Amino acid sequence: MLSSDSEKLQETLLDLQRTQERETQLRIENVAILEGVSAMAGANNKRQVFNSLLEVLRKFIAFDNAIVLTRDDEASDLQVLMSTVMALDLSHWQVGSTFNRCINGECIALYSPKDIEEFKNKSTDLLNICHSSLITGVKISSGDAMIILMSSEKGHFTSSCRRVLNRFRPLLERAIIDIDYRERLQSLVTARTQELIHSQQRFKDFARTVGDWFWEIDTDYKFSYISASQIANHLIDKDNILDFFDGNEDFKHKFRSQLQQNKSFEDLEWQLFIDEKEQWLSFSGTPYYNKHGLLLGYRGTVKNISVRKKRLFDLQQARQQAESANKAKSQFIAMMSHEIRTPLNAVLGLMDMLSSSGLKHEQQQWLGQMEQSAHLLLTIINDILDLSRIESGSFELFNSNISLSESISLVKNQLQPEANKKGIRLECNISELIPEYIFADKNRIIQIMFNLIGNAIKFTDIGSVKIVAQKTDHNIEVSVFDTGIGIAEDAQDNLFNPFHQADGSITRKYGGTGLGLTISQLLIKKMHGEISLQSELGVGSCFKIIFPIRPAIAKTINPAKKISIPLTKSLNILLAEDSPTNQLVAKLMLERRGHSVTIANHGEEATLKLLQCHESFDLVLMDISMPVLDGLEATKHIRKLNISIPIVALTANAMQSDQFLYHQAGMDGFLAKPIQPEELDLLLEKYQSLKTMDNIISS
Repeated sequence: MLSSDSEKLQETLLDLQRTQERETQLRIENVAILEGVSAMAGANNKRQVFNSLLEVLRKFIAFDNAIVLTRDDEASDLQVLMSTVMALDLSHWQVGSTFNRCINGECIALYSPKDIEEFKNKSTDLLNICHSSLITGVKISSGDAMIILMSSEKGHFTSSCRRVLNRFRPLLERAIIDIDYRERLQSLVTARTQELIHSQQRFKDFARTVGDWFWEIDTDYKFSYISASQIANHLIDKDNILDFFDGNEDFKHKFRSQLQQNKSFEDLEWQLFIDEKEQWLSFSGTPYYNKHGLLLGYRGTVKNISVRKKRLFDLQQARQQAESANKAKSQFIAMMSHEIRTPLNAVLGLMDMLSSSGLKHEQQQWLGQMEQSAHLLLTIINDILDLSRIESGSFELFNSNISLSESISLVKNQLQPEANKKGIRLECNISELIPEYIFADKNRIIQIMFNLIGNAIKFTDIGSVKIVAQKTDHNIEVSVFDTGIGIAEDAQDNLFNPFHQADGSITRKYGGTGLGLTISQLLIKKMHGEISLQSELGVGSCFKIIFPIRPAIAKTINPAKKISIPLTKSLNILLAEDSPTNQLVAKLMLERRGHSVTIANHGEEATLKLLQCHESFDLVLMDISMPVLDGLEATKHIRKLNISIPIVALTANAMQSDQFLYHQAGMDGFLAKPIQPEELDLLLEKYQSLKTMDNIISS
C-alpha cells in the first residue's frame, strides 16, 4: 500500500515537474515572440524585419541560412523575397509535391534535400550549404509564401524543430506579410519617385527654353504685332486673333467678352490639342490708348502653361497615391493589432487556468507578475500598432477602483532586477495621505509609471532612481527623480513629440521608439492632468505628473435580488471559434464556471447546429474572423431564420465602430479578446439571470 502511494506521489511530482517545464518553455517562447513583434514594429525596412524574425527563430532552432520565397498565383514559380545568401536573391524555385505540402500548412524536415524534386536543379553553391533543411509555408493576401531553414549538417533538424516552427507560425506569417508589404510599398514608392523626378526634370527643361509670346491687336482684333509665328508648335497664320480660336467657340466668346470690357485681364486659360497632345495656354492682356484717350487696341502675352498643368496633375496623382498608401498602412496596422491580440488571448487565458491549478504560493506570485506584464504589454502593443490613435490622441480610459500604491509597487518590482543589474538604487516613497483606492484606469497608470521609471533607470548609470507619490490638495502628484545623464535645455521642448529623442546618439546607445513620453503625455491629458520636466545635463532629471483624485465608487449589492433570483442555473453555450488554442482556452474558462460548451469551428457549422436544435442552447459566443463563414454573416443568416437566441461577439476588434457593426448584424453584445475573467463573469451572470427569470415565469 505504501509502495503504491509512493509511486503515485512520484508520478504526481513528475507531472508537476513537466508542467513547470512546459510553463517555463511557454514563457520563454512568449517572451521571444513578443520581443520579435516589438522589433518588427520598430523596423525601418524589410531586411530588419527579416533579421528580427531570424533572431527569434535562432533562439529555439539552430540553422545556418534561411530563404523566404513567394509567388503571386499558383501557376507561377516561387521567387526569393529575402535570403541570408546574396547569391540566391535572383533564383527561381519550381513547385513540386513537397513544396505544395508545405504551402498547404505542413512543416517538413528534409535530411537529403538534393534528392527532392525542387532541389535537383539547384546550383552546387546552394547544395553545398544545404545538407538538411526545415520548410514550411503560409498563405498571404498576395499569394503563397515559404521559408526554408538550411543547415550544412546532415540530419540536423529533428521533430522538435518542426514543432517549434509550427508554434511560431503566427509570428512567421506576420513577418512574411510585413516583408512582402514593405517590398511592394517600396517598389511603388520607387516607381512614383522616379516618375516625379522625370516630371520635375521635364518642368526644368521647359522653364529654361519656353518664352512668352507677345501680341498686339487693333480695335477690329486684327494682329498689329506678333513676337513669333509659332506657339506650342502651332503655326499662327490668321490675321484676326479671334480666328485663332476656331473650333472652340466657348473660349472665343469668353476672350471677346474680356476685350469688350476694356479692362485688363490675366490668366485666361485655353485648352487645345495639337497632334493629339494636350496643350494649355494662358492669355493676359490690357487695352492701350493714344495720348487723347482714344482706344487703339489691345496688347498682351500668351504663356504655355502645359508644364504647370501637368505638374499639378502629377502632384494630385501623387497625393492620391500617398493617401492610398497611408490607408493601406492603416489597414495593415489594424490587421497586425488584431493578429497580435488574438494569440495573447490564449496566453492570458492559459495563465488564468494555471492560477487555479494548485500552484505553490511563490508560483502564484510569478504567475501574477506574468499576467500583469501581459496586460501591460497588450496595452503598449495596442498603442504602438494603432498609429492613428496615437496621432489623434483618441485614447479610451477604462476606469475602475484601483490601488495606486499597488500599481506603483508592481512597476517597481518589475523594474527592480534592471536596477540591480546596473547597480543603482531604486527607491519608492508613497504618502499615507493618498486614498487607499481611487477611480482610474489601472493599465494606463501602470503604463505611465513603466515609461517614466523605465526611462529613469535606462538613462542612469550611477546613483539612484526615486519615486515619490503624495497628495496635494485634490490632486495626486507623482515625481520620478534620477541621477542620470540629464537632458539639454534645447532638447526639452521637443521631448514629448512622437519619435523624438534628446539626441541622435541616444537612439543608438539606449534604443527605443521615442513614443513612451508622447503616449504618457496624451494619457495624462486624457486624465485631465499634466506632466512636466526639470532636468540638468550631467546631473539628472525629474519627471512630475499631476492628476486629479477621483474617489473610488462604492460597490452596491442588492441582497433581496440575490435571494429571490439565485444564479445557480448553468448555461448551455455554443462556442463558434476557429482557433484550436482559443477553443481550448474559452472552453476551460466556461467549464470551470460550471457551464456546458459545444464547439463549432466556423460560422456555417454554428448555423447548422442552431438550425438542428437551437432550443438546447442558452447563449452563442461567436468569433468574428472565421473561415468558411465569418461571425457577422453567420449572425445575419441566423436572424433571417428567426432564431432569437442571444449571440455575443467574441473578438479582438472591440472599437466603437466595430460594436455598431455587430449590433447591426443582430448581435446582442460583445466580449473582447483577450478574455478578461471579470468581464466574462459579468456576461455569464447577465444570461444566467435571464435564464433564471425565464424558468421562474414558466413555472
